[in-house]
Amino acid sequence: MKNNKIKLKNSISGRLTLGVIIVSAIIFTLTCTVFIRMAANKVREEATKHAHSELSSTIYQIDAVLNAVEIAVENTAWLVPYRLASPEFMYSITERLLQNNNFICGSAVAFEPYYYASKGHYFSPYSYRDEKGEIKSIQLGTDTYDYHYMDWYQIPKLLNEPYWSEPYYDNGGGEMMMTTYSKPLYDEFGNLYAIITADLSLEWLTDLVGGIKAFDNAYNLMVSRNASFIVHPNRDLILNETIFSSTYGDDDESLHKMQEDMVNCRAGEVLRNEEGGKFFVFYSPVETTCWSVAIVCPRNELYVGVRRLRTVLIILGLLSLLLMLALSYSGIRKVVAPVEDFSDVAKKIANGEFNAELPQIHSQDELKELHDSFKYLQQSLTRYIDELKSTTANKERIESELRIAHQIQMGMIPKSFPAFPERDDISLAARLIPAKEVGGDLYDFFIDNDKLYFIIGDVSGKGIPASLVMAVTCRLFRSVASYLDKPEEIITSLNNSLSDGNESNMFCTAFLGILDLKTGKLNYCNAGHNAPYVVETNGNVYAMSVVPNLAMGLFSGFPYEGQETTLDSDKMLYLFTDGVNEAENRSLEQFGDERLMALLKQKSADMPGEIIETTIAEVQHHADGANQSDDITVMCMKYC
Repeated sequence: MKNNKIKLKNSISGRLTLGVIIVSAIIFTLTCTVFIRMAANKVREEATKHAHSELSSTIYQIDAVLNAVEIAVENTAWLVPYRLASPEFMYSITERLLQNNNFICGSAVAFEPYYYASKGHYFSPYSYRDEKGEIKSIQLGTDTYDYHYMDWYQIPKLLNEPYWSEPYYDNGGGEMMMTTYSKPLYDEFGNLYAIITADLSLEWLTDLVGGIKAFDNAYNLMVSRNASFIVHPNRDLILNETIFSSTYGDDDESLHKMQEDMVNCRAGEVLRNEEGGKFFVFYSPVETTCWSVAIVCPRNELYVGVRRLRTVLIILGLLSLLLMLALSYSGIRKVVAPVEDFSDVAKKIANGEFNAELPQIHSQDELKELHDSFKYLQQSLTRYIDELKSTTANKERIESELRIAHQIQMGMIPKSFPAFPERDDISLAARLIPAKEVGGDLYDFFIDNDKLYFIIGDVSGKGIPASLVMAVTCRLFRSVASYLDKPEEIITSLNNSLSDGNESNMFCTAFLGILDLKTGKLNYCNAGHNAPYVVETNGNVYAMSVVPNLAMGLFSGFPYEGQETTLDSDKMLYLFTDGVNEAENRSLEQFGDERLMALLKQKSADMPGEIIETTIAEVQHHADGANQSDDITVMCMKYC
């Protein structure tokens, strides 16, 4: 199982399938999120419409009752001024109002103080329905119930217009929660003389508002214009608490908005955080009285359908993703299966089986291109290996020939030191280190008739061409020096020979000298080579004065000029090619003439062989592993 998981994770089909599933899951999640939010918004919109529709229907019924009361009072009030002469007839008016309107539970014609002197301070005929529904009448005003100070009397009197009182519990009257519609009555002089009222029981209001079934678990409430609860599931709050006192200390902005709207006769809805969760509150005003009816619904109930839809979508989404996983993996696996076959072929090719059979591809897509690429790779590798074998064989042959050439070249120069162990008048040492297998530097020397003939040179270029010129120069030097005894004549002869047929324009710088071992007289000729250094035993080092002349091999017939000096026994002659002073390190910094002269001053008392070994060591130390770019040749001699 673990291996299958690793294979699924690391295979192309597994990664492609995983990518498809992840992208599909993201798209599905985003789509579902947008859909759920749209559904939630739609549900809230529909819930708002439904709640306000229920509120409008309820408010319409409330307004219908209130309007009926107002009409009933208007239709009765006109009798009062015609019967003012008969105070007792006022009882008949209030009784008739109740008889003709069974939804009115009480009515009074409350007169101003001492309007009837015979009746005293209070005179307010009042009719009401008792528990059996029979109409009874009483005189409402007493010393314990001075109606002149009641809201239902005072407010319309001050406003000079009809008024619906705040709901109240009528003690001493109807003995119930009610609201009173009061209409002021004026005489022909515009003076108020009485207030005619109609009491409306609010028990039916509780049943009407409480009976709103907009949502299953919602509850309803109603508040007055002064924010007192008129209807509430908790009856202890009715007329005892307001929407302000019941939520004291709650700083929720939505609560403040709802309270402000309800007391200002505005409709709306808010989402409230209350004990037990979040609740939507939908509210609308009763225009007649500016009371406000509200429906309080748990938020979870509104979105229960949305949650069910979300659950169904999640289940369907998971099932779809699982099905897509299986189908995608199967389909992609089938498409990319040849890739594994190509992988096996690649391993065989890597192990040298270049003719391994390729999988058959019948489609004309990228796999076909991959098949053709592998076919081309096989053919190219076969050709390349054949060419590589041939090249390797040729390279080995050339390297073998170069090793032989190196041995032949090194065999052409003296390399046994000390050079003349049988003589005590000369000490000479030399060293040549080619940059490649064969090089273009040269040195040679021999003694004939107590004269030391020596040469050091540097052929232009490197490799085999330079080595051929070096070999020719060495052989010509010995041949020509056998019958010529002046350095400038020998150089001239060498130059003419090298210049003849030199189509490649190769040249050779050289310093050639003839030292008379009896007298110390040194005749020499320089052909464009580095001037040798004279090293004295006292540490003084200086460059020998030389005429540069022209390098050999460029122009035939050039007149070379020879020079003459004496090499004392306290002096040593140090000859070198530019591979010494121009040797570079990794930073391309050259060894330099100053560093070379300082080294010779330090080693001036050493013998020639020691000086040469020290020079080679210091140059290699300076190079610090950098590739040797030029041949290095040093020759040092001391006349004793």
